[in-house]
Amino acid sequence: MRIASNCPRSEIFLVNELKDELLSVLNDQRIHTLYQPIVKLDSGAAMGYEALTRGPAGSVLHSPLQLFKAAEQHGLLYALERLARERAIQNVRLGAKEQQLFLNISSHIINDAEFVPGRTLEVLQKNGLGPENIVFEITERNSIEDFAVAKKILEHYRRQGYRIAIDDAGAGYSSLATIAQLYPDYIKIDRSLIHNIHLDRIKEYIVEAFITFTQKMNIDLIAEGIEQEEELTMLMRMGVRYAQGYLLARPAEVPAAIPAAIHQLIRQNHKNIGL
Repeated sequence: MRIASNCPRSEIFLVNELKDELLSVLNDQRIHTLYQPIVKLDSGAAMGYEALTRGPAGSVLHSPLQLFKAAEQHGLLYALERLARERAIQNVRLGAKEQQLFLNISSHIINDAEFVPGRTLEVLQKNGLGPENIVFEITERNSIEDFAVAKKILEHYRRQGYRIAIDDAGAGYSSLATIAQLYPDYIKIDRSLIHNIHLDRIKEYIVEAFITFTQKMNIDLIAEGIEQEEELTMLMRMGVRYAQGYLLARPAEVPAAIPAAIHQLIRQNHKNIGL
């Protein structure tokens, strides 16, 4: 990272201190993984878990936003994401063979020369898992610069049995063009479209359009960020099949069980809408 000559000494010190802390975190592997369930709305069971990385407690890099931002600024994003993937695979305990682990990969990494296919498979095999258990969730911190390269890499993974998800659909860089180019197996609707959807007709119509589109394209839709019972009820009535959010379960080092009250709510909604 180049520091301008007119940069105050205090800023230079903070930048260097942050880099030193980041290198310490990577060298000592001081990250940990939380798992948040993705729930089937026809049964209340977990179809899989998203792996969420956190830095060491008490560190300025504890927040994932700070951690990954610092890694990108200092050219260490690939090293951090590889460590995060390996740690997530090593610590997960899937409850059924068909359950899936969603692993975040930034769009920037896809074009990284160090992104070498095959390393993830080695870690999976060591931990009794296979490609069929993994969904690579593309998080677009940056826009994808070369769709041809991205499609080639992702198709290589698909041929091995991995699945692909596009995160944050409806927000930021996650455009319809990205979805059209990469043709994912899953689309995750951004929480900004889910919040108070039961009170907002515009959000309802946008999500309806996603539902219609994904049904025609045989893509599974996942609603993120559900925090209210009214949101869950609305989404079930609209026909969303999978959901994720604090209402269902918070991220935890040991995947949390879906609360009995949520199972009851899902069963009641099925009864009310005649499923």
